[in-house]
Amino acid sequence: MLSMKERSWRKLKRRGVSPIIATILLVAITVVLAAVLYILISGLTKGPGNTPLGSAFGWGTPRNVSAASSPPTGCTANHNCYSVAVASAGGGIQDTALNFQVKTSTGGFIAVTSVTILGVSGSSVAVYTGGSTNSWSATVALSSTQTMVVDLGAYTATPTSGSSLIALGVGSYSGQVTAVLP
Repeated sequence: MLSMKERSWRKLKRRGVSPIIATILLVAITVVLAAVLYILISGLTKGPGNTPLGSAFGWGTPRNVSAASSPPTGCTANHNCYSVAVASAGGGIQDTALNFQVKTSTGGFIAVTSVTILGVSGSSVAVYTGGSTNSWSATVALSSTQTMVVDLGAYTATPTSGSSLIALGVGSYSGQVTAVLP
């Protein structure tokens, strides 16, 4: 049998966490687990309409390809046109997810007459018609092997340096991507 002195000594060795500290630890662990679970699940619940255009589409620097006599494919003679390479088109983005506009350096807008998507061979694979329709002639998945020829109409609508060519996301894509015209 243990004496009274030995029993009290053993009780001192059996120390536990106080109830207050235990409660604080349980609450902290629960909050951390809830936060981690929320972050994991919130990435899975994004449905259509939540894909930012900037993460799904990008293009290179526009080049002025206007020509008075023999314009390139997608540009009408005596119109102001720019060629822009498709730099990235991740997420399976299609041409029908884009509308276009040009914002001038003074804050005004120039109507986009048409945008022609050229394939690898340089031939037209789809045409966007601006104005009141904003429609595409065909549905094409965009890829980095394509270029777009943007026709801004007659030379009287020539944008000044620093104007922006803007692709606006529509449908399941949101936001916009901007390229500064030279």
